[in-house]
Amino acid sequence: MSLIPMLLLFLLMLLLKSPWTAPLSVPDAGTDLALGFILIFAYLFGKQSARLRLPSITGYLFAGLLCGPFVLGFLNRGDVNHLQLLDGLALSLIALTAGGEMHLDRLRGRFKSIFSLVGFQTLFIVTGFLLLGWIARPLFAPLAGGDAAGLAAFVLLLGTLATATSPSTTIAVITETRARGPFTDLVLSAAVVKDFFVIGFFAFALSVSRSLLSTDSSFDAGFLGHVLEEIGGSVLIGAAVGAGIILYLRYINRELTVFILAIAFFTYQISHDSGFHPLMICLTAGFLVQNLSPHGDCLIQALEKVSTPVYVIFFAISGASLDLHALRAGWLLAVICVLWRALLKFGGTWVGARLAGESDEVQKRGWGGFISQAGVTLGMAVIIEDAFPEWGGSFKALVLALIAINQVIGPIFLQKLLLSFGETRGRSE
Repeated sequence: MSLIPMLLLFLLMLLLKSPWTAPLSVPDAGTDLALGFILIFAYLFGKQSARLRLPSITGYLFAGLLCGPFVLGFLNRGDVNHLQLLDGLALSLIALTAGGEMHLDRLRGRFKSIFSLVGFQTLFIVTGFLLLGWIARPLFAPLAGGDAAGLAAFVLLLGTLATATSPSTTIAVITETRARGPFTDLVLSAAVVKDFFVIGFFAFALSVSRSLLSTDSSFDAGFLGHVLEEIGGSVLIGAAVGAGIILYLRYINRELTVFILAIAFFTYQISHDSGFHPLMICLTAGFLVQNLSPHGDCLIQALEKVSTPVYVIFFAISGASLDLHALRAGWLLAVICVLWRALLKFGGTWVGARLAGESDEVQKRGWGGFISQAGVTLGMAVIIEDAFPEWGGSFKALVLALIAINQVIGPIFLQKLLLSFGETRGRSE
């Protein structure tokens, strides 16, 4: 039933924004109209995507792309820039949720397989993308500014983001199919652990990239100390934030929605201004609340209540900010990166599963369970766009293309794998 109100809302916005309907149109309507429209329209669009067995996040992205300044123009560039103020809030909520989903009890007994898969996938993908950047320099160089240092930073960060797998998409597919079993537990645990690992490695890669592009970028001993200081400081701040959340949930435990929003805003702004890594801080905080207190489920429930409208706006505005001109010029590179990433996923999964003693089926086909990308990857792309304004927009456009493709094919691969392993109990048709 969401299709009819979505179409009516679309026609109303067409009436208000189209120059063909003057004088009824209001082409210069403010950001408040854009916010109200995209919140409802993208949410309904996501519902339709879910009915097509696609992640809702994919629907949010496509809704923003359709209504953004490069297609229909319902949201102009000014609207997009103003609404990007919510990026920090969304990033904090995404990282808190990822940390809160890491249950140590779920990881025990599969540590060898989990860390073998995560480690070799990361090694293969980061190394593979550095190699791809060297081989395909003519394709990457225009996006990275043309110089060698920019190219190295570009492909290092791209390889880092390419290692990530979406736990939220993985959980959604497992929940829909009611899958239970060894392969299901392995894929879910590895996806969650990888989020933690990738965010930590991202903090390191971001610091290395900043050093590469610095005017006085000489690699001395002080550089490594600075990297460790940023990461260690982020973990310590995250521990303090986690302790604060635990105390609040234990002794107050009221108005959780307001409290979570305040923590998310405060954490991102303070860390951003002080040079620490907001994703690492919130991931650490969520992990500690889940595993060092009895309030982990309470935190996740509070995050679920507050996160939906924020995620809708975040992903829709990310889609609206996608520079189609840059994407049109780099579509070939996007397809190459998707195929190369899949090949590297296969190689890393095969080696990791073989060394961990997993079955032949997991070794040969398990890679298909790690294709999806979503929130954390997009969050890191937003941070890179802000950190490297010279080529951050092109980088984010390429990453959004990779996310869009992988979010379409990833859930399909995972669902088919769960069916073939005989671990599903829900609808398979």
